[in-house]
Amino acid sequence: MASRSGVVPVGIVVLLLVALAVFAPILARRQGITWLPTLSATQEGPQGMAHRVWVNRRSGFYFCHHSKFYGKIRPGFYLRQGSALQRGYRPAEGDLCP
Repeated sequence: MASRSGVVPVGIVVLLLVALAVFAPILARRQGITWLPTLSATQEGPQGMAHRVWVNRRSGFYFCHHSKFYGKIRPGFYLRQGSALQRGYRPAEGDLCP
């Protein structure tokens, strides 16, 4: 007869993961932690995050207009840099577009 000793630890791990998924957002809101950077209206101006970038859906990165991958990697779409950051996309080259 097979031992059921492996079932209990798996059940505990699943229970802990569910509790983490439920309580982590609640605790983060209570502590004032934000998961994505928030952009003010002044950052959306011409000097700020208004640059048009190419977003690659698969990789989660975006490319600036001077990149050789701008508009070329599929699947992708054009978006403003500020909106791309708010949706969770990150700069492919590590820095914001100039």
